[in-house]
Amino acid sequence: MTAARKIELFSLVPLILFLSACGKEPEPTKAGQSSYNNDIRQATTSNGLSKADMAWHAQNTYGWDCAQVVSQGEMSSEGYFYIECSSGKKLRVYPRSGTHPRITNESGGYN
Repeated sequence: MTAARKIELFSLVPLILFLSACGKEPEPTKAGQSSYNNDIRQATTSNGLSKADMAWHAQNTYGWDCAQVVSQGEMSSEGYFYIECSSGKKLRVYPRSGTHPRITNESGGYN
């Protein structure tokens, strides 16, 4: 590990400790952290999706290689936003009323 990398890691520790002390834990981002793993019935909505929930749907509902969502873009005028997965894959997420989100590839397709 390079010295610069060690400094980056050590500079994150105080931030994590501060957020934990304030009761504000970082948002879950991994599919394994989604509350859907504990209660699949919660997976039937697009309301309040965390990055972990989007990763869960990308993997389990659509079969995309997306174990973790590392970034989320702004909502487009067409009703979707982009997410970027730890695998490098970029996906479109279309939240839908009363059901789970539709998730496509960055071109809007499914393959």
